[in-house]
Amino acid sequence: MISYKITTSILGIAIFLIIFSLVRRGKLQEKYALTWFAIGIAVVVLGVFPVILDKIAKVTGVSYAPALLFVIAVGVLLIQNLYLFIFASQNEVRIKELLQEVAVLNKLVDELQEERKDHLNPSHGKNLKDSIGADGENKPVADNHKPADGNSSL
Repeated sequence: MISYKITTSILGIAIFLIIFSLVRRGKLQEKYALTWFAIGIAVVVLGVFPVILDKIAKVTGVSYAPALLFVIAVGVLLIQNLYLFIFASQNEVRIKELLQEVAVLNKLVDELQEERKDHLNPSHGKNLKDSIGADGENKPVADNHKPADGNSSL
């Protein structure tokens, strides 16, 4: 029969290996891995030295030490769950802000592209009345584009 000390030690080592593997593959960030490493250490320590759990149970007034272990585990999971909900809420607010910023930037890019089109094709934005004089004669359209080298003749 396998001792519970060996079983809990194997469980703690398995937690370490799984968390290390997840961090190495980029599936779990290091800041979250620290919590799980601490849980792995606690499992190994409490498994190898069950007297610690018995003393904690006696101090807290719990008559059955393994029940205290479950209470602690549920407490840790509730705290971790609360932390994750806070983190998710903060991310949701940040995502909404980023979406609004992206929408504003997209609008500015569209406006700049329209200005560029109008600048490259200046007759595009003019009305037909603007190019016809009061006497009905066609006005010459001024060429505002001068060559870069300063020579006006081609």
